[in-house]
Order: sequence, then C-alpha cells, then structure tokens
Amino acid sequence: MIALDEYETDILQSVENGEWKSRGNIDNRIKELQSYIKNQKKKAISIRVGENDIYELKKKALESGLPYQNIIQMLIHQFVSNKIRLNL
Repeated sequence: MIALDEYETDILQSVENGEWKSRGNIDNRIKELQSYIKNQKKKAISIRVGENDIYELKKKALESGLPYQNIIQMLIHQFVSNKIRLNL
C-alpha cells in the first residue's frame, strides 16, 4: 500500500465520504479532449519510459477506452495549460 501524507489522507477521506461532486459529463469531456487532439497539428517525439509505467498506462488506457498515446497527449496538454501540476 502507498503511504499517504496528511494532505492526501484528507483528500481520500473527503472522497470516500462523498463530499466530491462531478463537474459534468465525463464522456462529453473525453470527446472534447479527443476532438482537440485530433484537430491539432502534431509533432512526433521520442522519450524513454520505464516498462512498468508503460504497462500501467496501457492498462489504465484499456479501462478508460482511450488509446494510451491520447492519454499522454492529454496529460501534456493539461500540464502546459496549468490544469495539473507536478508534485516535486
């Protein structure tokens, strides 16, 4: 099991207590992001990623019904548009 810090534990308890509400239709949001990705000019890149990370990413991609490359593109886009941050 992963050890959580106090902040993460508070969030987990909040979610488990049903205090979080969906901001909208997830299927519509996925379609919106997929459309954005399809219509954007693309540049090929090459990166090295750990085998286990790729395995887990592909597993989550299968669960969500999205190609894993699209998930990577969405994560990069959300990061560069300040929608997600890295915990360093």
